[in-house]
Amino acid sequence: MSGPPEGFTPDPSTCPTLVRWAYRLWLTSGSLLAVVGVVSIVLAVLEVGWNLGLLAVAILVTAVGLAYLPMARKAMRHHQGRGVLASLTVVVLVMVLVLTIGFQSGELALVLFIAVIGFAGSVLAYRPAADAWYNGTDAAPAAATTSSASES
Repeated sequence: MSGPPEGFTPDPSTCPTLVRWAYRLWLTSGSLLAVVGVVSIVLAVLEVGWNLGLLAVAILVTAVGLAYLPMARKAMRHHQGRGVLASLTVVVLVMVLVLTIGFQSGELALVLFIAVIGFAGSVLAYRPAADAWYNGTDAAPAAATTSSASES
């Protein structure tokens, strides 16, 4: 897979529907992870006996959710941002899957579902139409068609 031409930056105003949906799914996943993490932290703090393992997981989920939000904005502007966010969604999905199995917690199953939403955004961002937009290969045929039509 080749990268985009030197100095190419995808134009957000011309992005395909797949990229818009990937962006929406990333933002939804990040927001939900942050909200679930904050609620879990508050509930863990209000409990009499603190379970530090679950509190640490709640802090980690909140941090990841808050990290998704600015990274999704960067992913809309550059293909490297898309790769970084896609890698993070895979890592978070595997991490939460292992934690869900290890803790056998219903709350972590909800976090796993939210992580799958972010992973779905990453899958959409690598579909052929979205990949062509990120790499700048869809703009070349459109420009050639436009210039040949204007010459005649």
